[in-house]
Parts: sequence; structure tokens; C-alpha cells
Amino acid sequence: MLNSILQCADLDISFGNHQVLNNLQMDLYPGEILSILGPSGCGKTTLLRIIAGLETPSRGTIYLKNQKIFGRSTNLEASKRNIGMIFQDYALFPHLSVEKNILFGISHLNHKIQVENLERVQKLTRLGGLLKRYPHELSGGQQQRVAIARTLATSPNILLMDEPFSNLDASLRLAVRMEIEGILRESNTATIFVTHDREEAFSIADRVAVMTSGSIKQIGRPDQIYFWPNSKETALMSGSCNFVDGIISGDHVKTSIGILPLRITKEYSDNEKVQVAIRHTDLSMEPTPSGENTVIKKDFRGDETIFWVETAEKELIQCKHKIHTTLFPGLKVNLSPVQYTKFNVFSVEDK
Repeated sequence: MLNSILQCADLDISFGNHQVLNNLQMDLYPGEILSILGPSGCGKTTLLRIIAGLETPSRGTIYLKNQKIFGRSTNLEASKRNIGMIFQDYALFPHLSVEKNILFGISHLNHKIQVENLERVQKLTRLGGLLKRYPHELSGGQQQRVAIARTLATSPNILLMDEPFSNLDASLRLAVRMEIEGILRESNTATIFVTHDREEAFSIADRVAVMTSGSIKQIGRPDQIYFWPNSKETALMSGSCNFVDGIISGDHVKTSIGILPLRITKEYSDNEKVQVAIRHTDLSMEPTPSGENTVIKKDFRGDETIFWVETAEKELIQCKHKIHTTLFPGLKVNLSPVQYTKFNVFSVEDK
């Protein structure tokens, strides 16, 4: 594997009596897009500010391109780290044109280099026809491209993005997300972006780091995070799921809805009590008068319909079904695993 361009180790920071980061570990590799996925208040933005040099942790080390930029007796000032950061509101200068916004961070360079960098980033971000406009004359997606162009013009070591799509209308997010990913890939800029939206995290990141309560709980490819979560916390952050009680039996687990095949068996012993994670795509429903499970709610979401099903043990499970269906609340159903589906289980002590 490539040597990492950024290494964060043992980072701690507290504000008053509240510990925001706790022994945080993280690496970033050249050209990689890494998403930090976590709920509001888990410390995502604080982590970015620490890496950028805008906050000072109480402990830990940070290396950038094999140079220590933070540690005992070392704290390289933000202006010397050459790290680009794009904030939620883009922070464009309203009184400057697009061209002057882009050139702002490199105005100290000679004119030839400024022109070359402007030409490079305006082609990369497709802003050629907008250079004379002002921020208020641009759409949200165009403003975001200007913010990225301004940052890339400085040739940063890495790029940090704080909730980059949160200010966009839902109808624009997908298109802008694809566009921004293309720019980052083409520029080969190592990037960290933080988000609480798992769809955003999974769709453009090479790796996803799930963060809760000030530390990273799991880091890996999006499919690893989704199919092999290492905790109930990670399972919930990586996709909708419910939990039912179960008892291990070989490579299966006995539950109130039947015997389900396990994805991972080596960590558990026969007759061990566990919690089984069930995603809404894991089970199929079959209406039957003798069914032990009852549909109690129908949740139409446009592209899909989610049914809430209560088991004989009063456990609630969500099941996805085709949009046009005759299923309705009060109906008795049998539940069975979708073909090839296997299930993750967790210790009952796992929070």
C-alpha cells in the first residue's frame, strides 16, 4: 500500500469538561477521497480544524508528507501547512469576481504563475464562462466549484471539506456530488470530507471512517462498512437496520422470525445470546392468515415503500417492498431471508 500522506495518532481535545476527540487515529493516502461519517456533534468538524491548524489538541501527533506538523513541542502554524479547507458556506468574497476569488490565495506569486494556475483550475472546474461574474450571480453548485477552484489554485497538500453538499437543494445534490467527485479525481487531490449523510459518504469515498463520540469506530471501503460493521453503532450509521434477539446455533442464529444464516461465525459460541442486525432489504414478506408477524405501518417514500412489521415477540422490523403492493397494516405475514442474504450479529453488551 502507498505510504500515507497524512497520519493522525492519539488525538485528544476537550472544550471545558466535554471531551470532543478521544484517542483518535486516522491515515489518508495520496489521491484518496476519505469520508468521515458521523452524527452532528461527534467531533467531525473539530477534527478538520485540528488538521488545518485552526484548533490545538491537548495530545497526539500529526504528520503531513512525513513532516511532523503537530506533536510535543511542535505545532506548525496553519498558514505553513498548505492545507486547503472548504467550509459549509464556501466563504467566497462577495465583492470579488470569480477570477479574483480564485486568484486571492496566490496573489503573492508572479503574474505568469497566477495566469497558469487560473487557466489550470478554471478548466478543471469548468468555470471558463463565469470568471467575470460575482458570487451572488452564481448557483449553489457554481459557488462550490469556485470555492474548490480557489483552493486547488494553491496546490494544497490535502483538501478538507466540511459538509460540502449540505447547503444544496436535494434536487441538485446528486449532480453536484458527481461533478465534485470528477474534479477531485482529475486533480488527484487527497481529500477528507465530513458528512452525516451515508449516501454521500458511500457514493464518492474510497474509504469511509465511521465516527461517534469523538473517535473513529471503523474505517474501510464503503461495502466493508455496510456488510461487515464491527458494532451496532457502525451498523446503524451505515444503513437503516433493526435488532432482534437471537441464539447462536452453528453457522445460523435462532430468532423469533426463524433461523437465519450468519455472515461471521468464528467470534461466537453455540447457545450464545446475541443481537441480530436486520436491514430493510434483508427479508421478504409473504401474506398468510397463519403468519406470526403483523404489518403495523406502511411508509410510502416515493421510490420505495417501507413496512413496519411486529413479530410474535413484539420486536419491530422494517421491510422494503415494491411500490405498488396490496400489503396493508393489520395483515399477517411470514418473513424469510432474501436469497443469499447473511446476517451480522453482535454481543448483547454491544451498545
